[in-house]
Amino acid sequence: MLKLQGVIDIHTHPFTEETVKGQGLSYTEAHAYFGRSPQSPSHHWYKDRTTTPIEESVRQLKADNMDLAVVVNMNACATVASCLPNEFIGKYCKQFNDFYLGYAGIDPNMDTKGAVREVDRCVKDYSIVGLKFHPAYQAFFPNDRERAYPIYEKCVEYGLPVLFHTGSTRMTRCTIRTCRPVFLDEVANDFPDLRIIMTHYGWPWTEEALATIWRHEHVYLDLSGWMPTYIFAHQPVVFQYMNSVIPDKFVFGSDFPALSPKLWIEDFAQYVEKGLEWGGKRRHFREENLEKFFRSNAIKALNLEKLRPELVNRTKFKILER
Repeated sequence: MLKLQGVIDIHTHPFTEETVKGQGLSYTEAHAYFGRSPQSPSHHWYKDRTTTPIEESVRQLKADNMDLAVVVNMNACATVASCLPNEFIGKYCKQFNDFYLGYAGIDPNMDTKGAVREVDRCVKDYSIVGLKFHPAYQAFFPNDRERAYPIYEKCVEYGLPVLFHTGSTRMTRCTIRTCRPVFLDEVANDFPDLRIIMTHYGWPWTEEALATIWRHEHVYLDLSGWMPTYIFAHQPVVFQYMNSVIPDKFVFGSDFPALSPKLWIEDFAQYVEKGLEWGGKRRHFREENLEKFFRSNAIKALNLEKLRPELVNRTKFKILER
């Protein structure tokens, strides 16, 4: 058993009726896949077409001892005519302003000036503190200078981090070739002050993801959407890098409701308790690296000291049980 206090989950999704219906078939078909798994108890849509109100999502995440959670919108209005308005995320987060951090969805395929105006509107009207991109769902390359770079420039102006889906996806009706981490290496070169979080540890291009976070000061990697057992089974180097090589560059995310924080942490506990077999030796996670992974790295990656300073020191990370 591993019980923690003060954890920040940098990757969750809403699962209301507006969300499911507003984000299109690609999104609902992905939910159908996750809904088959007993490890995704919140994915009701596949089974009985029911969803989860915001109050219940907050209750579940807080019951899992989450102190803060990023909740994201994925907007592909110009790509597949699918759109959950960012206003919804703004109102969603306002109800629980001391818990949720709202990330807007901006489709780079919309008119460039309109996309930049939408960033302005999200910050000023909805208190949005970051953006979420899904290059497969939105059908764009992250290093597209014409369509994407003006949006990044606006993010740097506001200090907004950007969360990028990297690696494979269960989203349907799209391809994954735009989701390689190497494209974000180029973005990080051109925008060294832009905080970039790559999701799902970039699999199957994990080595590219590790090389990119190693190279760039403000690029981070989350391990969301994958149980630790599977991560270690085919990419044990991830935990080795997280514990020794670059422990400042990994952040915790669950991908709730695809996985709950509780399930992820319970599975991860085996590596905290028993250690890792690496290079013929058993290595144990340092407590300071657990604190970085579950809290302090997220404060840096999410730029909370600038965007939400009142949330930074309100809770201390603590291992309550191990």
